[in-house]
Formats: sequence, C-alpha cells, structure tokens
Amino acid sequence: MANDGGMIAKLEQWMADTLKALYVFKTAEVWKHQVGATKAGMEAFARYSPFAFVGYFGTDTAREGDKDLRQILEFRVLIGITSKSDGVARFGSSRKLGTSKIRDLVIAAFDKVHPGGELTCDELYYTGDIEALDAPKMHAIEMKFETSFMTV
Repeated sequence: MANDGGMIAKLEQWMADTLKALYVFKTAEVWKHQVGATKAGMEAFARYSPFAFVGYFGTDTAREGDKDLRQILEFRVLIGITSKSDGVARFGSSRKLGTSKIRDLVIAAFDKVHPGGELTCDELYYTGDIEALDAPKMHAIEMKFETSFMTV
C-alpha cells in the first residue's frame, strides 16, 4: 500500500487493491472521476469495463460514553460493465459475469472484513446499494460499506 494520505486514503487504497485481487475487473482503482454522465464519460465507461472504483463519502460522527470521537466512514464501490447484447451487463451470461454476480463477489470481499495491519478501524459492513446506470448494454451499481474509526 503506497498511499500514506491518512486513514481514509489508506482504506480506499486497501479496498481498490482487494478488488484487483478478485480478477474480475479490468480496472479497480480509487475514484478519481474516471467516468461520468457526459458523452466522454460514457466512452470512458466502456474503456474501463468491467470496473470498480472506490471512493469515500462523508457521513456522521458520534461520541462514546467517555466522549471519545467515533467517526463513521462510508465508502462506496461503483461497479460497472458493458456488454454486446441487451441485459448481459446486468445479468451475465454463460461466458460473462454481470453486475448481479459481481455485486455478490464484492459483498463477500468486504462485508464483516477487517483490513488488518495498521488500519485501526472496525470491520467493514455492507449497508446497501443503488443502481447507478441501467441501459441495455451498460449497467452499474454503487455499493455502500461503513466502518467506525475511534479517535482517542
């Protein structure tokens, strides 16, 4: 893990590295606005496919009984894929995984998993997902995972 940009950057990089190890993605990286809703973004969608991008989204904080800060960190994993036939990007085929199966693999990789090592947060927990793009030959899902990080 090369990034030493703080807890959030380390977790993002750990998640991207874990996704690379699944060997189902052509691209598994930290989110840097690689794809978007513009024409160029849609072309990038196809260029990176199948992809997984990891990003941090701010959420809530809480205080423990002793007033220690508990940061609730939410990470989102955007998975997407293109296909040559209608519906295959979403449901897959005998020769290609769709987002439906890839979603299951991502949940298995992160739900109730601790990143280990120097990352002093709790386990990650899957908290849901939303469909980010549903087109005949393109499909994307944004998956949400949370962890708590105590600041003492």
